[in-house]
Amino acid sequence: MRIEKQMTGSRLLIRNYESTDLAFSTDMWFDEENGKYLSDPLREYIDEAYQKALEGLQDSAVGYYLILQTKDACDRIGTFCIFPDDRQSTYDIGYCIHKKYWRQGYAGEAVALVADWVAQQGGRHITAEVAVENEASRALLEKCGFEITEESAFRKYNMDVCYKSYIYRRTIT
Repeated sequence: MRIEKQMTGSRLLIRNYESTDLAFSTDMWFDEENGKYLSDPLREYIDEAYQKALEGLQDSAVGYYLILQTKDACDRIGTFCIFPDDRQSTYDIGYCIHKKYWRQGYAGEAVALVADWVAQQGGRHITAEVAVENEASRALLEKCGFEITEESAFRKYNMDVCYKSYIYRRTIT
């Protein structure tokens, strides 16, 4: 799925993911520190099926894969994904900011831009799953008006690493 028009904030642009973004994205997702709380595995656990899925992200029929970049220099700083439910009422989100841009407010700006976009699509709710240990992401979502609705757990793909998690939800008003 592809957004029709890029989202623009005060410091960020959010645009569609392209195949040329693969190396940037996977370098971040598969990094031990940067991708610690993602479901993506470390590079050595990638199998053929996973690699094949990565090569088609720009053509996904089930969700939006997006790139975050600075508005001024157009530097890529992170990724964002959005998965609408069948009724396009609830949109599940995920994001990853490159560690050299952590704690600079970019994730909050991205979540706000995506929330506005979801509202424009007629969405009523946004959800996000976050590892209990990921205090920074939990604090960000709470600051953005999300509340914990349930406890869950997820496993890193192809690895014996499991995280207890919270499902966060925000109602669009």
